[in-house]
Amino acid sequence: MTDSHSQCRRTQEDLRRLGRTHAVLSRCNRSLARALDERALLYAFCANLVEVGGYGFAWVGYAGERRGALLRLASHAGGGDATFAAAVLACANVGDRRSACRVACESGAPVVLRDLSVPSALAPWADAALGQGYRSMIALPLRADQAPFGNFSIFADMPDAFDAPEVALLAELADDLAFGIQTVRTRDAQAQQLRRLRNDAEREARGHLAATLHDGVGQTMQALNLGLKQARTLAECAATVPVALLDRLIDEAGEALRELRAVSCELRPLFLERLSLLDAIRHQCNETAQRTGISIRVSAADCAFTLDDQVKEQCFLAFREALSNAVRHAAASRIDVLLRVRTNDRLILVISDNGRGFDTHPTGAGPAGLGLCMIRERAAGVHGRSCVRSSPSKGTTVRICVPLTKDPILCP
Repeated sequence: MTDSHSQCRRTQEDLRRLGRTHAVLSRCNRSLARALDERALLYAFCANLVEVGGYGFAWVGYAGERRGALLRLASHAGGGDATFAAAVLACANVGDRRSACRVACESGAPVVLRDLSVPSALAPWADAALGQGYRSMIALPLRADQAPFGNFSIFADMPDAFDAPEVALLAELADDLAFGIQTVRTRDAQAQQLRRLRNDAEREARGHLAATLHDGVGQTMQALNLGLKQARTLAECAATVPVALLDRLIDEAGEALRELRAVSCELRPLFLERLSLLDAIRHQCNETAQRTGISIRVSAADCAFTLDDQVKEQCFLAFREALSNAVRHAAASRIDVLLRVRTNDRLILVISDNGRGFDTHPTGAGPAGLGLCMIRERAAGVHGRSCVRSSPSKGTTVRICVPLTKDPILCP
């Protein structure tokens, strides 16, 4: 009877432990979805193991690229805090000692120490752990592309706290953490790339504006200034100012005014203030078709809609960038523009060409085109999305989706 009760208690305890570990997995998955940066993600996983899982201490360490490189403390939570973490880290990094943490990093497999009171070469920090009341631990590797890059260690206050099912669940948790770390790093790298592209675009726009003002408006104004000085000299001498000179000065002033309007229109099209989005798109397409000789057809569903001024402007600028890309890069003979409203909550704008196309999934690691990044950023700036479909020799389609309501929506 006693054996039966003992077995029942062990079974209940095992179930409680597994239930607790499942709760940790659930909480960590929520942390994974909400993490804004790598440091917050690491601490959330360590804290969840201590606060939800009931473990005594958890810490994450990163290893260098070469074998035997020192471990670096990245985050920790639990009893003992930084003092205990420093003791474990120091012992793990002393000489050639192969601590459990190092073995997990180098082998890529979990290492379980079931009773820290039993001397082990893999636990040079055992005295410090026992002093904190810890009796067992597990060291889990963090892997990216099957290559270990760090260690996730957990300490418990009872011996033999990590049985096979729990080891499997915690190994899954470590894999989730490694995936989260790589995802956050990729997202941060993409954000940095986008910032660089934005800076490049702003620098290019400033350079273009400066060149236009210097080479166009500046030269015209210089000629106008010289002509005015000539007219003043004649007037000072009481001589008649030739009509031809005045006509030339009027023409030069008009040319400067046209150039300034062109620059202003490029920065923000003035006709957007008096035209609807559809009429502005038609105006741009007509002007582009006349200038390039490309056949451009605009189709729109017969439905009324209203847009916030900012949404209207960003949507038009994204469209103009897509149209400009098709004209400059696609070598297209035809461009089709389709505008429609879906379920009265989103506007969809599609720009398709029959040009040379390109590979949207290149094997190289080069960044996406600046124009495509600017289209994506303009759409995202008003809670919309953009996507590009293309393949070599089969043309390109750019799809821009923006919300008609003030609430953000997930545009497909």
